Amino acid sequence: MNEHRVKTSMSVMEMGKLLGIGKTDAYWLIKKKPFEIIIVDKKKRIMIGSFEKWYAAQSHYHKVASVDLGKEE
Repeated sequence: MNEHRVKTSMSVMEMGKLLGIGKTDAYWLIKKKPFEIIIVDKKKRIMIGSFEKWYAAQSHYHKVASVDLGKEE
C-alpha cells in the first residue's frame, strides 16, 4: 500500500534553506516566535501552516530555495 502523508512541519534547517538564511539567523528568527513551533525528540519543528501565514504577512524575508513542503519523506 502506497500511502501519501501531507507534511505538516519542517525542521529549522529546512526553513533556513527555504529563506536562504544560515543556522544562526534561522534560530534567531524562531526565537522571535513569529510562527508555531513544536518539539519532537528534543528538536524544534516549525508548523508549515503557521509559517505560511507568517510569510504571507511579512515582507522582509523571501523564499529563495525550492523545498518540497507538501509530502513527508
